[in-house]
Amino acid sequence: MGIDPRISRSDFFRSVAVLGAVVAAQPAAFPQTPEEWTEADLARAERLAGITLTEDQRKALLRNILTQADTMKELRAQPIPNHVAPMIPFRVWGRQGEAASDTFVEVAPRGRIRRPERESDLMFLTVADLGHLIRTRQVTSRLLTEISLERLRTLGPKLNCVISLLEDRALALADTLDEETKRGRLRSHLHGIPVALKDLYSAQGAPTTWGAAPYQNQYIDSDAEVVKKLEAAGAVPVAKTSVGALAYGDLWFGGLTRNPWNPEQGSSGSSAGSAAAVAAGLVPFAMGTETLGSIVSPSQRCRVTGFRPTFGFVSRAGAMTLSWTMDKCGPICRTAEDAALAMSAIVGLDPKDPATVERPFRYRPLRNLKNLKIAHVATSPLEGTETASVMETVLGWVRELEGDPQAAIFTGPQAGIDDVLVIEAAAAFDDLTTSGRVDEMKGSLWPPIFRSAMFFTGVDYLQAMRKRTLLQQTFESEFGDYDVIIAPDRAGELLITTNLTGHPQIYIPLGPDEQGRPQGFSIIGRLYEDAKLLAIADLIQRKSDWYLRQPDLSGLA
Repeated sequence: MGIDPRISRSDFFRSVAVLGAVVAAQPAAFPQTPEEWTEADLARAERLAGITLTEDQRKALLRNILTQADTMKELRAQPIPNHVAPMIPFRVWGRQGEAASDTFVEVAPRGRIRRPERESDLMFLTVADLGHLIRTRQVTSRLLTEISLERLRTLGPKLNCVISLLEDRALALADTLDEETKRGRLRSHLHGIPVALKDLYSAQGAPTTWGAAPYQNQYIDSDAEVVKKLEAAGAVPVAKTSVGALAYGDLWFGGLTRNPWNPEQGSSGSSAGSAAAVAAGLVPFAMGTETLGSIVSPSQRCRVTGFRPTFGFVSRAGAMTLSWTMDKCGPICRTAEDAALAMSAIVGLDPKDPATVERPFRYRPLRNLKNLKIAHVATSPLEGTETASVMETVLGWVRELEGDPQAAIFTGPQAGIDDVLVIEAAAAFDDLTTSGRVDEMKGSLWPPIFRSAMFFTGVDYLQAMRKRTLLQQTFESEFGDYDVIIAPDRAGELLITTNLTGHPQIYIPLGPDEQGRPQGFSIIGRLYEDAKLLAIADLIQRKSDWYLRQPDLSGLA
């Protein structure tokens, strides 16, 4: 549901792509149909499988391969829709807390907030502050929605971050919400506030393109569960934002999504448009997805706050599947508090997503970090002075807040575990690959990756999943009795580890370094203790005013 091509394991994806290119470049290396296979062909194929067979074993295997080929032909004769999950739901492993469904969220105390003079500045306020303006009748949902739509219309094309607008639907809902406000009914803290949706989420009346050319005209006649819950909470979906083709990177069929802080640069991905839209003040918050870095990475590049929840906390029903065991849905906002407000609306058990569980979400702002156990990743001299400086600043804030951060070391994931993602993604889009339509995605790395994945075996997949079990156990043991882990930037290998284990992560932006590059830090929490993680992040984030900054958009051509 989302891959960041900049993660440290990107060499793996390149190697897979190279393998696919070799296979594609040598179509005569193996027979074109199973019926043409010979024992000599099997002998060559043994090298790929890493095994050695005797002549008698090859003869027996050849008969099995011909039988398997007929079976697979029948299996593929009936295409399987992307949303159909295999009957092996993934469950996170480790301390998970109580099974309960209650949701509670409390906003930090604030003085009277006055409406800014410039209407465009409204889109740079936090969700919590906008909620105050709505409750005090200083703004209406109609006004906020119209401002958001206008900015999406005018600035969206310049950043290449919008795929479609939901104008009629949004304005109708905004008017309904304003009527409810007049009657004293407020659905939640999100009441009347515009939100953008990464175009992996289905929404009635608009195409759901997944950012990929083969699906440009795809309409799904239902709303994703996240969309239903957001509207039920009073949020107003205003647009579908750009997504790297099939959730990889920031390049989609309409081109490259641009970073509002540096329009010459891509926004990273794959929640490319959602991060860019929040950073540019087109919407106060947006929904993203992450499989391996796709919320955290564009949030870092676009200097906004991105939150990836615990796996299974938010339903993925109605969102494109990339990996059944790694996909997560989460918000991209200005602050950790805003992320908590969004999460309070979308968490919960959903029968349509077998990975979801029933866990409480109880968010209360903290006054200090006393009595909390906080770990931080021990920085290496190889990480550079900028990283060390950021961590020194953040840990200083933690101490000012009466916390006592302790250095800790965490084991990285073993090579090959993330093969799980490639294999599941290839299965999710097997019909696209075997039909040849995958080649319509110009400039995408997916075509060779999907084809290369066909050379993995079922044994390879299950062994990778078993290694993943060991990784979960190791990480849970190393996490110990800490409440959170603070890590530099996007958390390095911990970003990969926690996407595999299912732990939640938030990225908090800070100011740029001397070269103008974005700086920030991550906090990782325990399974389903997302509310505690966000409360800790909120308190630390308030030590900086970076989330109030606006990019200079005057130079957008």
